[in-house]
Amino acid sequence: MISIFGVLFMVVFVVMFLGVFLMIFTQFWRMRGMTNKVFTLAEQEMERKLREGPAKGTEATPNSAACTHCGSRVPAQVAQCPNCGAGLQV
Repeated sequence: MISIFGVLFMVVFVVMFLGVFLMIFTQFWRMRGMTNKVFTLAEQEMERKLREGPAKGTEATPNSAACTHCGSRVPAQVAQCPNCGAGLQV
């Protein structure tokens, strides 16, 4: 026969387990919603950039190079791309 303390322990354990499970589940549910918002904003930004065309100041000059990561024009003496931050070959 199980004592009253054993039953009480089991009830407290189950309630705590369900509470933690519910808290984790709701956090993942919220993160899913935030992820959808981030992807939507990123898609809108990409569409806006496609509509606007290339950025001003991206035309080639004699002392410029193209970034291998994002393709934007950068001065030849720069070690990092000012647009994406990728390291450039010197």
